[in-house]
Amino acid sequence: MKNIKFILFALLLFPLLSAHGQQVEQIVQQYKNALSTIESIDCKVEQLDTFVSGHVWHYHGQLAMLRKPSDALFGFQFKASKTVGGEALYDGLSEFQIDHKAKSYELNTMPQSYITGSPGGQLVVPELMNYQDEETTPELQQNEQYFILRYQYPDLEEYDVRQREKKIFLDKTTFLPAKVIERQVSLDKKQVMTRIITDVTLNKPEHLQAFVKNFLEDYKVEIEESDENIHEHLLQTQVKDFQLETFTGRNISTRPSASKVLLLDFWEVWCGPCVQSMPKVQALADKYEDEGLEVIAVLMDKNSQDSAEKLLKKKGIDLIQAFGNQDIREYFRVLGIPQYVLIDGEGTIRKIYQGYHKRMEKEVQSLLAEVK
Repeated sequence: MKNIKFILFALLLFPLLSAHGQQVEQIVQQYKNALSTIESIDCKVEQLDTFVSGHVWHYHGQLAMLRKPSDALFGFQFKASKTVGGEALYDGLSEFQIDHKAKSYELNTMPQSYITGSPGGQLVVPELMNYQDEETTPELQQNEQYFILRYQYPDLEEYDVRQREKKIFLDKTTFLPAKVIERQVSLDKKQVMTRIITDVTLNKPEHLQAFVKNFLEDYKVEIEESDENIHEHLLQTQVKDFQLETFTGRNISTRPSASKVLLLDFWEVWCGPCVQSMPKVQALADKYEDEGLEVIAVLMDKNSQDSAEKLLKKKGIDLIQAFGNQDIREYFRVLGIPQYVLIDGEGTIRKIYQGYHKRMEKEVQSLLAEVK
């Protein structure tokens, strides 16, 4: 009798599960249908980001997007401007970072997908133009206002990033996103990125006005430097003697001791590639310490010391840890991380690497041979 009851319960339950799965597919399809009607969009966006370091960004701005299927980066063009600082325009060929106060703009003729990380670009909501998650089946939730599509993603073990999810709040009338929230946990701390979309208008001829580049006539252009050239002026020069404060409160110099080679590792807690490559830097330090290699890891955000210490303990990293500051950032042109600076026994900057490279070890070996 118990078995019969169980079978009946299972038979009753199965249609419910199927219907729920079918409902998810229907909502996703209606969302896709709504997106397919959009050729242009103009809206207000509220940006609210909370980082593992404890920092919070809260900005408002205006976003215009124009569909362009032939665009290889996004499939659309965009113009995004914050009420406080930062305006970005991407026309499908170039990116413009516009400063109206200075009446100038930076021109990037070879843009990559990272341009949505620029101050203006952070307002861009791709979910308003294209469906982003074809390979992930969402869970469907809802309240009085919204259908909520909840997407869950695998942990990134190498970056210690877990509990990754995204929620898209679809307006029950238009089936377009009214809010997008992305969450993840690193070092037991949540990082939350929220975009709230309001005042939406679709497919208006006046949307095209956002992409008229009137500023080209009167504004001064500043060509964005190639990443390959931004450190050339530092190479083969004597390094400046900065006194770095370590985590333990003592001072340490950016000039190496006699008969030593110094490797500076600039990093941040939230930087996945920094965390991923740090064990490799630790291995270099362990292997060549007795031959004269000194390694100093320079944390660029002093406020994240607690998170950094927890991460270092978890990863088994015992490199000397010091704090960076704005002067150091500007001197070493730390525009991207991780960044590595290799200084020989006479205090000359010999190599600067943006990102970890296997050839760093050969360069370390070569410089150590010079100081023997």
